[in-house]
Amino acid sequence: MKGLRFRCGFVALIALMVLVAGASAVNAQGDSRPPVRIAGAWARPGEDMSAAYMRLTNGGTEMERLVAVRSEAGMAEIHEMQMEGDIMRMRPVEGIDIPPGETVALQPGGLHIMLMGLPEPLAAGDTLPLTLVFASGQTVEVTAWVSSTPIPFELEPDDLTEQSLAAVDAGIYVGQVANPPIQVQDFAVPSSDATVTRLSDLNGTWRVIFFGYMHCPDFCPLTLADYKRVKALLRDAAEDVTFVYVSVDAIRDTPEAIRRYLANFDPDFVGFSADDETLSRIQPDYGFYYQRRMDSDSLAVYTIDHSTRSYLVDPDGVLRASFAYRTDPRAVADALRWYMDRW
Repeated sequence: MKGLRFRCGFVALIALMVLVAGASAVNAQGDSRPPVRIAGAWARPGEDMSAAYMRLTNGGTEMERLVAVRSEAGMAEIHEMQMEGDIMRMRPVEGIDIPPGETVALQPGGLHIMLMGLPEPLAAGDTLPLTLVFASGQTVEVTAWVSSTPIPFELEPDDLTEQSLAAVDAGIYVGQVANPPIQVQDFAVPSSDATVTRLSDLNGTWRVIFFGYMHCPDFCPLTLADYKRVKALLRDAAEDVTFVYVSVDAIRDTPEAIRRYLANFDPDFVGFSADDETLSRIQPDYGFYYQRRMDSDSLAVYTIDHSTRSYLVDPDGVLRASFAYRTDPRAVADALRWYMDRW
């Protein structure tokens, strides 16, 4: 469900560039090997023991091997769980190989990171920083979200999913259907609306969500202009829809700046100023993409590549579909009515 990517740039202070250009992975051998990408990191609540899970993707051309995990929250070991008949056996393993171009899942019932001797209990909603150490010398910092359910939380296809897929087969536009639907994670970051502090504060309405940033000259303002047209086409039904703008550039896109920016399109649009930690945690739910890049010809300019797709989340916080950039606003409005009529 990843959308199109584009690049747009703006001039910034060198000090700001230094702040945002820090890498999350370090290769002690100094080569150009790309970092292992981490997605969907989460850990179970626990009193003195817990387990952490995530997906590790090797985007390089050489084998990577996870050999150790460090944590300030007690002792961390790489473990594997296996069932032998009715007996569960859990054993430490020396490492996990990640072949080039492949993804290895650490998940319940299999490979995982065992956390022992926690100095304080882990409760749902907490965050847990971990350092992953690879045989190549690379280390990757990752923050796991403490949750009782996996991240992302994939649901079984339901009646609305089946109806959506049938509509696609019949040639009815309902967006790109999320199959299976995903219960998106809640998040709490500053917003353009003082009464909205979490995504879940908007539960009860359908949400059309876009990830962008204010200094974008084309894609972001054009998408918001399309949202304005969609809202007008919905007429009274627009009362059941919230258009949400999530910034991937929280350093510049403060809540007050976003409020002024969105007022140029519609004062009822809601914007969130999301930090990188939050974006990294929720990215697997939607499949959006963003990356800051330094231009080689100037230290004072950086660019942001990011997705252009919009995501439809239902009143219960379940991802149902997505819309490609510049889809005709009338088609999006008709699709929204289709979903609302069947809710």
